Amino acid sequence: MCVKDACAMTSSYVPRHRPRPTLDEMGGAWLIEPAVSTSDAETRGKHFEVTRTLKNEYSAEEFELFPRGSRARVLELCDRLVPALAEWCERYPAIAPSRLQSTALVGAVAALPGSTYEQNVLLTKVGLITFAIDDIADGEIGELTDDESLRMVDRYLLTVESPDTESWDVTRGEAECIGAALRELTCELMAAEGAVRFGWLWREHFRRMIIGHQVELRTKRLYQAQRTLPAFEDYLQAGQWTISLPMWATAMFMVFNPQVEHDLSEDPLIEDILRELGLLVRWTNDIRSFDREYREGKFNGLTLLMQRGMSEAEAELEAATRSSRHLRKLESLTAMLPSCLEEWGKSVVRTGRFCRNVYMKQEFHHWNS
Repeated sequence: MCVKDACAMTSSYVPRHRPRPTLDEMGGAWLIEPAVSTSDAETRGKHFEVTRTLKNEYSAEEFELFPRGSRARVLELCDRLVPALAEWCERYPAIAPSRLQSTALVGAVAALPGSTYEQNVLLTKVGLITFAIDDIADGEIGELTDDESLRMVDRYLLTVESPDTESWDVTRGEAECIGAALRELTCELMAAEGAVRFGWLWREHFRRMIIGHQVELRTKRLYQAQRTLPAFEDYLQAGQWTISLPMWATAMFMVFNPQVEHDLSEDPLIEDILRELGLLVRWTNDIRSFDREYREGKFNGLTLLMQRGMSEAEAELEAATRSSRHLRKLESLTAMLPSCLEEWGKSVVRTGRFCRNVYMKQEFHHWNS
């Protein structure tokens, strides 16, 4: 079996041993601004930098991290998830440990009522692997050329479509290590209860994410070489999928196997929900990352808004307004779901709101505990 094969692989990386955060440390950390240090950049990625200071003030109440009364439950589950995820990161050390805490907390926020510990670990690993793939596609880790990066993410897609077609060696660098982790994770997902019914949907959204990363790499290089920006809608078309939450939301179908009576491939409501989820987080991601990406010679949604004549402060406010609009649309769409998908819809809204609100408070990707 491919899971057994992947588990049998050994790595030449030196494991990055680190203390596992306690519930109190996790809970307190997410309510304050991070103390930023770049002394351990090799474990955080090349692009780890100081958090951007927002240009506008926003309602603290609107952007609270946790729904009322849920904080203790979320942090308790997060504290249980962290050790299992840390062990996985140690086995596949190309996955940046600085991604672990934020991803574990998202997994705890997203958890469905009655879900098992094992199910939540599996889905949270989906989040970790998307961060890792983004790091490879964006050149944050590894030393691949652009052509090598494009070919590597193509191989990731082939691995998801048929795990046994690609061979990965964790001793051959970060990109290969992430491929091995993806292969193992794919096999675990394909063994889940809903894999036969919903595996195609997950693979489709994984494909969209990969194609989006390839488009973003090419448009980034065009911008750096010629200062040519993509069309506004083209940028959003890729960005709504590279944010990766739609792909994660479809993995939930595989794990929980909801008893829907109709074919989701013909359900425009699901497509609209996933699109709104991606866009609501894309906009706040762009708010938080604007300064860093500008210094790196990149562009994002704020750049495109400023091209239309807005100041940076106006573009930031417009992005925040658009994100809130997508959240309201997401809430209205999920309210239309059948009862068998009601909890999935609530989880999607919780997770989208939480990710948006974190971005409005601090850097999300590399959390410094």
